[in-house]
Amino acid sequence: MNSIPYLEAAKIFSYTALSFLLAMWWAPSLIKLLNWLKFWKKKSRDIDTMGHKLKVTKEFYDNDEAKTQIPRAGGLLIWITTLVFATIFWIALKIEPTNKIIQFLNFVSRDQTFIPIGTLFFGSVMGFIDDALATLETGGNYKSGGGLKLSYRVVIVTIISLLIGFWFHFRLNLVNVNLIPGILNLKDIQLPFGWYSDWLIIPAVVITLLSLWSSSVIDGFDGLAAGVFIPIYLCFSGLAFARGYYDIATFLMVMVGAITAYLWFNIAPAKFIMGDTGAVGVLLTLGVVAFLIDAVYVVPIAGFLLVLTSASDVIQIFSRKVFKKKVFLAAPFHHHLEAIGWSKNQIVIRYWLTSIICSVLGLALGLIVR
Repeated sequence: MNSIPYLEAAKIFSYTALSFLLAMWWAPSLIKLLNWLKFWKKKSRDIDTMGHKLKVTKEFYDNDEAKTQIPRAGGLLIWITTLVFATIFWIALKIEPTNKIIQFLNFVSRDQTFIPIGTLFFGSVMGFIDDALATLETGGNYKSGGGLKLSYRVVIVTIISLLIGFWFHFRLNLVNVNLIPGILNLKDIQLPFGWYSDWLIIPAVVITLLSLWSSSVIDGFDGLAAGVFIPIYLCFSGLAFARGYYDIATFLMVMVGAITAYLWFNIAPAKFIMGDTGAVGVLLTLGVVAFLIDAVYVVPIAGFLLVLTSASDVIQIFSRKVFKKKVFLAAPFHHHLEAIGWSKNQIVIRYWLTSIICSVLGLALGLIVR
């Protein structure tokens, strides 16, 4: 019997615990630093993306952020912990490239984790810049929720997505992508004039990553985003492990450990909030991993709440622009639930439970479709 999967599993679980402990160790220092820097919004948002005065959610923003002064950029805990953890073993391997033990312990590899790690870094840096601008006394651009203008953020995420798409196409020659299992595969799409379909990976990556990024507004209540992300990451780590992508599985579980530590301090009353510093990198990395392990079709199932969050925003904007009326009392959907009388604790716990069930279903589908 091959013992390698068992050793890999032991390493993965150990790294998850170590990542959690490392993040727990330095989280109090990060919280103190962010509070010392007064790293919170100095003014609450008062208009939506279409320029209309906020009504239902205005009170939510006032009470939850501007008055309570909770620092943003808690996502630093997630990606810095993950990158430090990865760098330790990568540097050790550079020093001792022939050491078998270090080779086994290292999970940074060109064919599996280089792109996800790079995505996590650049996505998180963009998110941090956005959060930092939102905390300035000038308030940033409140039409888009503070920080960078929405158009700038769309352009940056599109550029990152294009670069990843080009890498997948020209360096990895990634064409075998199941969009709908047994029905639609990227390589089987027929194009007119004899054009090859392999380049379709580029727009597919752009669309997927932009869609995931748009769901970053799920970071609205204490504990909400992290509690939704953890089951989704567990799902994709399980799929990566089952398909032999041990480095990716390890990387994702290191992130799970860091996200869990973040959640420890983000449960109400939150010591800090994730902000785009964490949400952007986490979501873009999820999309990249989905392509690498050929599990894009699992994203809308395991990430059903991400789809719901993004779709509710799109539907609300479309309806107000075209029909001059709102579909939801407030958007995204968790604010609608709050507006109809659900307590924040009810919303958060029910979102967690829904994310667990959806992730289990996504894992089951991914294990069936190989």
